[in-house]
Amino acid sequence: MKSAVTLRFLPLLLLLATACENDFSPKAEYEERIVIYSILDRSAPYQVVRLERTYNADNSNPANAVDTDPVTEAQVTVTSDQQRFIFRDTLITLGDGSSKKVWISRELLPTERREYTLTVEVPGYNRITAKATVPTRSYAQFQVVPGAVRVTATPSNVSPASGYYFRLWVVGSKTVDGQEVEVRREVPVYYNSETGSYEYPNPSRNSQEAFPTSLLQNIHSQMREEDGVSGRDIVGVAYSMDQYLYSFFKLARGFDDPVSVRQDRPDVSNIVNGVGIFGAMYPDSVRVRFSSIIQQ
Repeated sequence: MKSAVTLRFLPLLLLLATACENDFSPKAEYEERIVIYSILDRSAPYQVVRLERTYNADNSNPANAVDTDPVTEAQVTVTSDQQRFIFRDTLITLGDGSSKKVWISRELLPTERREYTLTVEVPGYNRITAKATVPTRSYAQFQVVPGAVRVTATPSNVSPASGYYFRLWVVGSKTVDGQEVEVRREVPVYYNSETGSYEYPNPSRNSQEAFPTSLLQNIHSQMREEDGVSGRDIVGVAYSMDQYLYSFFKLARGFDDPVSVRQDRPDVSNIVNGVGIFGAMYPDSVRVRFSSIIQQ
């Protein structure tokens, strides 16, 4: 009877032993591709296209790049139905002091409701293209409500935004070497007492963002005490985001629902023969005196 039981479970034991010998790896087969990151932004001093290559990451340390090969040669253009803009390769200094080659255009000024086509030629790769339409401006306004100041955006029915991003600053000025210099401090939406840090807005589909009056007054006090500047104005900005930029942010930074099952690398890229994002955003701002908001 004992040997009969042993024979009966022998196939299961063999299956389990075989399964234990095969190490599971979440890593797919490596394929080298060009990665593009470019957001058309009318408020930026110039438009930027950043180019990278995918790299073969180390399974034990995904942050450790293996055989990195930066893109150093490329022809980059952006065209509309009216103009063609050539992007020049330029070295910029990053926050850590290192240099990075990017491609920039100082002539391109994105226009709302206009479609733009990005074309990238990298030696040894197929031509890469992408299209993006700049959303219509959503006009920014202030609303004073009990305990908060809202920055709102009035949506448009023509080329409407897929998402919105709001920012608020306290703004003043001071004289430095005989020149008047603007000083500004950004207003958060929440103070996290557990981490001891301020939190700022994230893009969402909501066409408004509320900034607590207490935090607005706190930033005004910080500017006076630390910068020696009286915050005379407050400036609110509402960014209209196109579908590709909004989707990219939500998929890269997480859904509104933090417990959703999500895929970190979904196939939503609008880049043909490459990966990444070519999107657009359009800002609108509103400026009022600080005293007129606080006294209401």
